[in-house]
Amino acid sequence: MTGRVVLLTGATSGIGRAAARRLGGLGATVVLTGRDRERGRAALSAVREAGGDGAFVRADFADLDAVRALAAEVRGRYGRLDVLAHNAALSLSSRRAVDLDGREVETVFLVNHLAPFLLTHELADLLVASAPARAVVTASAVHRRGVLDLDDLALAEYDPLSAYARSKLANVLFAVELADRLAGTGVTANAYHPGFVPGSGLYREAGGAFGVAVRIAARLPFVGRTVEEGADGLVHLAASPDAADTTGEYFDGRDPAEPDPRVRDAALRERLWTTSAALVDAPETPALSVGR
Repeated sequence: MTGRVVLLTGATSGIGRAAARRLGGLGATVVLTGRDRERGRAALSAVREAGGDGAFVRADFADLDAVRALAAEVRGRYGRLDVLAHNAALSLSSRRAVDLDGREVETVFLVNHLAPFLLTHELADLLVASAPARAVVTASAVHRRGVLDLDDLALAEYDPLSAYARSKLANVLFAVELADRLAGTGVTANAYHPGFVPGSGLYREAGGAFGVAVRIAARLPFVGRTVEEGADGLVHLAASPDAADTTGEYFDGRDPAEPDPRVRDAALRERLWTTSAALVDAPETPALSVGR
């Protein structure tokens, strides 16, 4: 990975930090994002100690202007992008919502899907110009439980697990649609399930019985996967020569897997894409229409 630039979101803890350090060990320049500056500096130090380099850019994905600023920072500082890894994720115990141009949208969907969707639009041409390049989306097997009603993005009937599952279904739909739209450009796009990683920190804001169960699991040996094991799929899809030509697929760790059948519904993917673009006022990007 020497000479290659990786943008890894959600890189200051858990799976993201483990993956960042390992990519640094392969010689990559890793741009790490997160909300906590202290954790960001620590993660960057780990990357450098492993043999890589990079930068930390603070970004809150609940703020779409911060997403645009992040893209501008990467573009201005490096002028190339070899891997765009969407790993940042949020799980909330109670409903929060934001107003996007007059339409209310629940925050987990905003952070987990709309923010990476916008970031991809902002950087798609840079990925294509840097090809061969890769996009990787950290999803979850829980996407199979997701119910995606694009007419109810406010999610008035809120349940923490349902909100998270919905956002993960959107992640897999997005990754497969992105692969279609990038066909022929030399840029691949894939999604992966890291496994149940109770030590990742993802569920620190989760409440109720689910939150309690995860916090107990994090203290028990042999429950779920470690953060290092969870990072395997991300590092594989971002760096392995074996994954260089793989696109539009879903993985469980490093192993190919079949996603929920709805992911193969081209009409649903198209509708999600169109709805998302309108919500975030995404620019028209020729790089994302080559395969259409």
